[in-house]
Amino acid sequence: MAAISFSLGCESAFDRHRVGLIRAHDRGDFVEATILLDEANQKGRYGSKNEVLWLLERGAAAAATGDNALAVSALNRAEQQTELFYSQSASDIAGQWLIGERASRYITRAYENQYINVIKMLAHFQAGTVANGPTVEARRMASKADQMRDKFADVLDEVRDRGIEKDYTLSDPGAFIESPLGVYLSAIAFRENGQPDMAATALKRLQTAAAAQAGLGISGDTSYVDELVDLEPSQQDALFVAVGGVGPRLARQSIGPIFIYMTPIYFELPQIEPGGSRATRAIVEIQELDGSTRTVELNLIEDFSAVAEANFQQELPVVHARTYVRALTKSGLFTAGGLAIQHSDSSAEVKAAGLLVSLIGGLVYLSATEKADLRCWSMLPGVAWAGVLDLPEGEHQARLIFLSPGGQRLHVGEWATVRGGAYGLDSVIEYWPG
Repeated sequence: MAAISFSLGCESAFDRHRVGLIRAHDRGDFVEATILLDEANQKGRYGSKNEVLWLLERGAAAAATGDNALAVSALNRAEQQTELFYSQSASDIAGQWLIGERASRYITRAYENQYINVIKMLAHFQAGTVANGPTVEARRMASKADQMRDKFADVLDEVRDRGIEKDYTLSDPGAFIESPLGVYLSAIAFRENGQPDMAATALKRLQTAAAAQAGLGISGDTSYVDELVDLEPSQQDALFVAVGGVGPRLARQSIGPIFIYMTPIYFELPQIEPGGSRATRAIVEIQELDGSTRTVELNLIEDFSAVAEANFQQELPVVHARTYVRALTKSGLFTAGGLAIQHSDSSAEVKAAGLLVSLIGGLVYLSATEKADLRCWSMLPGVAWAGVLDLPEGEHQARLIFLSPGGQRLHVGEWATVRGGAYGLDSVIEYWPG
């Protein structure tokens, strides 16, 4: 018992690193976050089990600091490993997950998977790479929602076959909501690359994603989709994306103890802890050629926490099912020991004590081993505002500004050069986690 208590209260070097990383991110110190990640990697804190998690965090840090090539490279590696994992059969995936949540190799959660492509698209646009890069990511993201829905449905069926009684009801995973920001960037990329049919399809998907997000209680104003439809490709002079706040993270939810006959079941499930931003609006400030300054309101495109939580609810039945099976198996071992004593020649007092010890021992063991896996991509943003502008011919200076509900300027980005006319698309992207 003392050993178990010690292990529960002991914080690992990996846990301490994760706390420091989150603090650095949340105060906007992406350089410090980069240093912490590189040091942790050199010391083997992540290892092969958490390599994908390190790649996700490192890619996000690189994008936020403008190291776009590294951002794309790191996230490509994370995506390759994730695709390899999900290319396995449902039986193989279920078998690995039934070993234990925290003991298994980290693979992106369903809600994180599509954001790999979203962050890569931002990095490509930020680097000025309009051809190939963004459209490749747009195509990859387009197929993920259906693939994840089908894979999780198959895995849930497999886990059920491995120990869940038929009357134990779980809702099947449904359709995942596509990232509105990802589809928004996809439409722009396809149009900029002269692919009107792909752009038209992306715009229809954007309308669906925006409406789905509105159904979650987020801004119901989807008029920006119609504005984007009416904008001619030649009018796409400058793309502005303000990426603010902190994204969703995971917290513990305790389940049980629940008694199945004489078997106590106790476990924890992860649940979304919403992020957000102190900013409620974002604008772009533009210096005109005559020296005057004007501001343009950007549209709220995505609340990452709301979309992530909705998608996580589609994944949760699988997490619940596999955790239930593991907990039932472990607890059953202790109950079997108690029942064996019950059927022995021992005295009544010994039988009672044996059963009690087995039940308590099972609960203590489960409380120590069935902890929720809270590993997640902690450096995702919370909110994104964006806009595409048609600018007068020539060079202009522009910067992004995050505003409070009262209009106070919370964060002002650096001036950047954007061009109007036949120069192609320029992009200004600002990360601020406040």
